[in-house]
Amino acid sequence: MSNEYPRILIVDDDDLNLDVLIECLKDEPYELVQAHDGAQALELLRQDRHGFSAMILDRMMPGMTGLEVMATLKADEEFKWIPVVMQTSAASPSEICEGMEAGVFFYLTKPYDQQVLIRMVHAAVQEGLKWKSFARSLHVQVNTIGCLQQGRFRVRTIDEAFDLALLIAQACPNSEKIAFGLNELIVNGVEHGNLHIGYEEKTILQATDQWEAEIARRQLLPEYEHKFVEITFERDPEKIQLIVTDQGQGFDWSDFEEIKASRLLESHGRGIAMAKALSFDHLEYQGNGNQVCCLVYLKDPRPLQQHTCQELVGKEQ
Repeated sequence: MSNEYPRILIVDDDDLNLDVLIECLKDEPYELVQAHDGAQALELLRQDRHGFSAMILDRMMPGMTGLEVMATLKADEEFKWIPVVMQTSAASPSEICEGMEAGVFFYLTKPYDQQVLIRMVHAAVQEGLKWKSFARSLHVQVNTIGCLQQGRFRVRTIDEAFDLALLIAQACPNSEKIAFGLNELIVNGVEHGNLHIGYEEKTILQATDQWEAEIARRQLLPEYEHKFVEITFERDPEKIQLIVTDQGQGFDWSDFEEIKASRLLESHGRGIAMAKALSFDHLEYQGNGNQVCCLVYLKDPRPLQQHTCQELVGKEQ
């Protein structure tokens, strides 16, 4: 198979389970690479020239467990961005929390349905390709954006969200992480806030491959064509503050700050949780949920952790 396809590393000590996974995914546009334990998986990652877009990882393996593999990945700047689909029979809330703390945002509970597997792997691959795209694009951006002290921006579309996230991330430390999280929050403001595409509706649209077409259609409608998401940027000696505000009616954000067991097998609904865990030092929704404040600390954050985003905004106004 040509390297033009996204590459997926499948890690499992059970040969039968490896065969099942490969059989389920053989007709999908991926290049599949096998590893029989955690040590072999890490060695393949280090030897790889082309880069994996995602990994399917068994949680319970002899020698090195899936969580131990995750700890090694997250400690390595080169590999910590790789989206991992963890296959497991351990799906209690505490075990999910343990996996999230290790950096796992995609789960596949055993026994699994083939279509669920395909949806979950597709979602992980898309996240991996997004990370790669951010990394490539950040290298060609103009570095003078790092001088930015204050700014106000408006975007309408998914493409504009991507471009602006790249631009603003150049003014922040850990640019790839900031670009990823900021893009997730702006896209959420476009699709859910301004265009009123709810969670259940997006589930249906993605299942029927209509999501992108529906976004394009709605943005041409009179009631949506002038709506925008506003992003403000402000830097002081201690922190960078980003505020993302859409023109929607808001939503119950508390249900999306963590990945819930009820949404474990869905291919979306984890962007806010990922942004909170991976991208920002502090993330807090405000008001009715159409505004989110994010902080990136530039100095020791301990004095700042005593305050909420809203309190910090109030102190500065």
